[in-house]
Amino acid sequence: MTDSQQNLRLTARVGYEPYFSWSYLKPKYWGIWLGIFFLLLLAFVPFRVRDKVAAKLGIWIGYKARKQRKRAQINLTYCFPDWTERQREEVIDKMFAIVAQVMFGIGEIAVRSKAHLQRRSEFIGIEHIRKAREAGHNIILMVPHGWAIDASGIILHTHGMPMTSMYNPHRNPLVDWLWTMVRQRFGGKMHARQNGIKPFLTSVRQGEMGYYLPDEDFGAEQSVFVDFFGTYKATLPGLNKMAKLAKAVVIPMFPRYNAKNGKYEMEIHPAMMLSDEPEKSARSMNEEIESFVAQAPEQYVWILQLLRTRKDGEDLYD
Repeated sequence: MTDSQQNLRLTARVGYEPYFSWSYLKPKYWGIWLGIFFLLLLAFVPFRVRDKVAAKLGIWIGYKARKQRKRAQINLTYCFPDWTERQREEVIDKMFAIVAQVMFGIGEIAVRSKAHLQRRSEFIGIEHIRKAREAGHNIILMVPHGWAIDASGIILHTHGMPMTSMYNPHRNPLVDWLWTMVRQRFGGKMHARQNGIKPFLTSVRQGEMGYYLPDEDFGAEQSVFVDFFGTYKATLPGLNKMAKLAKAVVIPMFPRYNAKNGKYEMEIHPAMMLSDEPEKSARSMNEEIESFVAQAPEQYVWILQLLRTRKDGEDLYD
């Protein structure tokens, strides 16, 4: 396949499947391969050493990444209006430290054994998943955007819980191929978001756990406005309908990376009671996100444009 055909396939995205191409060996990809080699070396460095270096580097990068830092400042200002500026900046510094720690651990997630990854993980509330499975329910995990979201999903696979999820393919085809292979290394299936929700729900009905990310802003037409921390947010209202179509229960889960003990922690709540009313269903979802994030706000991906859609049309991030 030529580069032009490859780029067209990636741009169209519908029906796109990641694949290896000999073109990935061209010089334009050598920088990516060098970065991969570096991450694979870090996979065998003791986590305490790696995390200490990563935290310092992450905080430094956090001040250089002005656009991302500005988004986090805006989000925290609206969501926690009672906080002082110092409180917000401390959370942002901690967040960037965690970003680097998780990124430096990608190689470990990609190549280390099941047993190793299981030693590096801890479940809080796993009985809620087991109870639902024993009762014969399909399961959709509602997983807010924590920085450890990919690592936690891969670790769940090692415990015999293959999952299916929707994602936006990376514009760089080499990165997209590599990262999708890592995500699927222990089972499960990634579906391009551009293909719609039907393939995702079909996989859930077939017994794979759905890994659903609920907190992106998809605009006013697809959303309802409901409370979110100290402000409001355009929130997707269809979780209850999605669960019915997949014949599934919805179980909230939040991934964290705990640098103190070097473990990926997955906190799991009981299955949600969802209303048929869109606003109530959306608000229930946001309440779960709030309960997770309030405990460890630095674990949340505050650099997203979470509050992009406003009732008055204002652009907070302009």
